[in-house]
Amino acid sequence: MTTQDPILTAFSSAAKQVWYWPVIRGVIAILFGIVALAWPEITAVVFIWIVAIFTLVDGLFEIVEGIRRRGTGGTAALVTVGLVSVAVGIVLLVWPGKTAEVLVWIVGLWAVVLGIFQAIASIELRKVPGSGWGWGVFAGLLSLVFGLLVLFNVGAGVVSIVWILAIVALVWGISLIAFGFQIRSLGKKAGQVTY
Repeated sequence: MTTQDPILTAFSSAAKQVWYWPVIRGVIAILFGIVALAWPEITAVVFIWIVAIFTLVDGLFEIVEGIRRRGTGGTAALVTVGLVSVAVGIVLLVWPGKTAEVLVWIVGLWAVVLGIFQAIASIELRKVPGSGWGWGVFAGLLSLVFGLLVLFNVGAGVVSIVWILAIVALVWGISLIAFGFQIRSLGKKAGQVTY
């Protein structure tokens, strides 16, 4: 008689409920990256509004994904980063007219926190074969690097930050989509995913 790892069992059964959340977040990140590349000369306020909306939407998806992944590891980290993202989005929406430097600091700090918690949540899935946890770690590290680049280059100007953000959003989106389809593949192997 063999026993299956409880994390693997929980993750496999949750796969049909969560695989598309990283894919949706990835598509949103890619769309955001395309918009940022198409209009790099946007004003600071427009940039802040775009980041605020993206942060709010991504935070809400992160919370939902965390709640739906209960029992699979990483739930607390996902909900925490989702709440932080929503809070940052609200701050950016409420005070878009503040100096760009202060808000760039907020965005940089948000990206660092997001990256750390994304990596932690993904590392907790490393025991699940085929979970694609490496993609999640990559996305988290990418967000962390972006945040550090922003924090160490606050004076670089909004256009430079927009270019960095656009490139990171595109790569991050692709990695989230790959992560989502890896989860889908695991669920399909376990016979849990319906299409």
